Amino acid sequence: MTTAEATLTGRAAATARAARADTRGSTLTGTWALVRFILRRDRVRLPVWIGGIVLLVLSSAASVTGLYPTQADLDKAAAPLYDNAAVIALNGPTYGIDTMGGQIVFQIGRFGYVMMALMGMFLIGRHTRADEETGRTELLRATVVGRNAPVTAALVVATGAFAVLGALIALSMLSQDLPTAGSVLYGSAMAGFGLLFACVTAVTVQLTEHNRAALGAAGALLGGAYVVRAVGDIGSGALSWLSPMGWAQAARPYAGERWWTLLLLAGAAVALVGMAFALLGVRDLGGGLVPPRPGPAVASPGLTRPAGLALRLQ
Repeated sequence: MTTAEATLTGRAAATARAARADTRGSTLTGTWALVRFILRRDRVRLPVWIGGIVLLVLSSAASVTGLYPTQADLDKAAAPLYDNAAVIALNGPTYGIDTMGGQIVFQIGRFGYVMMALMGMFLIGRHTRADEETGRTELLRATVVGRNAPVTAALVVATGAFAVLGALIALSMLSQDLPTAGSVLYGSAMAGFGLLFACVTAVTVQLTEHNRAALGAAGALLGGAYVVRAVGDIGSGALSWLSPMGWAQAARPYAGERWWTLLLLAGAAVALVGMAFALLGVRDLGGGLVPPRPGPAVASPGLTRPAGLALRLQ
């Protein structure tokens, strides 16, 4: 923990201490103080994440608009994509690719969804399991901070960040004179998918003692969602409904919008939050529900050197 972070932690602890009164026994006591603490710590990280993803969407939209200025150009570009299994596995189904909006969504592809998920995963991991590893959570919990407050605060910040990001994505699409309904739906689907994987990480951080392992587990689930979606898309499409990424793309912005698919993302997110709180209530602070594997009794000679240890950790 750096000096600056220690100072911020002390301020957050002091603010939480001031929240005593009649909420002493609440599991959410101090949540809003921790929300302000997270926003203060991530005053650079969050804008960088949000700005980078918005720039990705805006630049992709502008490039597609420039490449295919007429309907004839769009038809010509769409023709070879309909039966290209490799491209469909990489980018997703060919919904509305003969329209400007559909072509932009297709070109951004699943990479946009993966970026949203990574943002949510790193945000939750940094402010939950990583803080427990460094001892910051133990220091804050020594004050009047409820058991569920750290996870709740991280999820509140994630929800706000994805709401802002979803709105900016929609505005980016609208700046290209695309239909309002499709633009809003696309921004909502992207934000909903990112928030869902923030909730996935809120569960995985309860399982392991180390942030790297928790992020690895969430990343494995993200990879699984991608693979299941890819296999489903090049087949009949039925298997894609087993993947959260399939739910997000099934919203079909600019291609006969399906708003109800957002309920699948929202319902899964609520269920995961409930699971995270349930698991948090049955584990010790700093511990995980899955015990770490015992290491060998004797370390290899390479681990006695800084370079060998660094390679092993990575």
